[in-house]
Amino acid sequence: MRDEHRPKQELIHEITGLRKQVGDLRQEMTARRRVEDALRGSAALLRNLSDNAPVGLGLFRCDGTLLTANQRFAGMLGYESPAELQALSTLVGVFASPEDQVRALESPRSGESLRPALFRSKNGCRLLHVVTGGRSEGQGIVLAVFDRSFDLSSAPFTVPSA
Repeated sequence: MRDEHRPKQELIHEITGLRKQVGDLRQEMTARRRVEDALRGSAALLRNLSDNAPVGLGLFRCDGTLLTANQRFAGMLGYESPAELQALSTLVGVFASPEDQVRALESPRSGESLRPALFRSKNGCRLLHVVTGGRSEGQGIVLAVFDRSFDLSSAPFTVPSA
C-alpha cells in the first residue's frame, strides 16, 4: 500500500498520532524506571534493616519451611549466610525436633510473649534460643530469635533442658 493515494491531511494526522504514541511510551518507560529504582532501593533498605537488627529474624511457612532469614539468625546457627541457612534448612531443618518446631511456631498464649526453642546448628548441635513472633499477613510466621546472651531469668516460662 502506497501513501501517495492517501490524502495529505490523513498522513499528517497519522504521523502526529505516532509521535504522540512514542512520547507516551517514553513517559511510561521513565515512570517504570523510577518505580523499579524505588523498589530496588526499598528492598536494599529492608535487607539492611533486617541484617542489622539486634536479633535474628526468620520468616517461615506454616509447615515450618524457612522462607528467608537475616544474617544474625544465620550466624546464631553457625551458617555463613542466610542463603546457606535457607539451602541447608530444606535438607536438615532449622529446629532440633518436630516438637520444637511446633512450640516455636505456635501462636503465643495469652500473657506469653517469649518462649524457648531448640534449633539445630550447622554442625548438628542443639542450641537453645528464645523466640517471639506470630503470623504475618502473607500466611507465614515471623520469628524474632534472641541469642543465648538474652537474660532468661526474667522470662515467663521454664526452660527445657537441651
